[in-house]
Amino acid sequence: MPRLIPVLAIAALLTGPSACAPGAGTGVTEAGANRACFYEDEVTSFRPGENQSLYVRAVGADIFELKASAHCRDLDSADALAFTPTPGPARRLCVGDHAQISVSASISPKPPCRVEIARRLTVEEAAALPDRYRP
Repeated sequence: MPRLIPVLAIAALLTGPSACAPGAGTGVTEAGANRACFYEDEVTSFRPGENQSLYVRAVGADIFELKASAHCRDLDSADALAFTPTPGPARRLCVGDHAQISVSASISPKPPCRVEIARRLTVEEAAALPDRYRP
């Protein structure tokens, strides 16, 4: 009986990961298509929107809408934007993720703001953005 427990444990380890694997017909590209992402260091421009929203352009034509979860001071007059650094390589941010940003609008430093990556705009939505919000 003492040998049965290690055998069951090994069997569970071998079969467990396959239970989390994508099923037949679901490729990685399908799973990733619903969750648009960008890297912190790929942001090329930004513009504040209405109601504590922020639009950022990643490398290429992708525009993402970020929503501040609490009042983010001076977001509407930000001169510079920086993602709070994380250890290691550039962090990948996907729709639904949260991040910390620092906003610079004046000489005095501001505390970082917590934002959620709300969505990636479609080409039509990006084209419909008013010029003052389009990064």
